[in-house]
Amino acid sequence: MSASCSSTGWVSLVLMAGFALAMPLSASAQSKSVDDLAAQAQTALSRGKPEEAVSILRKAIDEAPDRADLYMLRSRARDSSGKFEAALEDATKYVELKPADPFGYLNRSRIYMSLEKNDKALEDANKAIEIAPKESDGYFRRADIYSQMGKNAEAKADEDKADELDRQASR
Repeated sequence: MSASCSSTGWVSLVLMAGFALAMPLSASAQSKSVDDLAAQAQTALSRGKPEEAVSILRKAIDEAPDRADLYMLRSRARDSSGKFEAALEDATKYVELKPADPFGYLNRSRIYMSLEKNDKALEDANKAIEIAPKESDGYFRRADIYSQMGKNAEAKADEDKADELDRQASR
């Protein structure tokens, strides 16, 4: 093997290693960019600008379509702007990506309540309670649903259960 051929092989190896190292950096840079967009959207939402948040999150989701947190945030922004059907789509996408997270079901339950779909809201609240039975938020949400349905005894029982769980958590 000649020296020039060996040098060429070495240069190729170095270039390939460089590309391999650059790829994670590129993914890392993308992640930072998406994180920055999510932070900007959160700021816009906290300033009462949900439409601005939705616009920013559209870009973030285009860059990272498998990031569940972006759908949750956009769902909340759309919910805040009264776009309940669009909020429901994002909430459902979040649940698809994170089916074991009770807060995804609670978020979607709240949107179903806004759409006056109490049976669906109740299903999601029950699922959240099934996943995290010691989390008070599920019982508080279900109490709200029961109250909206005129089931006052059930609402009171769930409020009491949620209060009990909060007391236990603060000990």
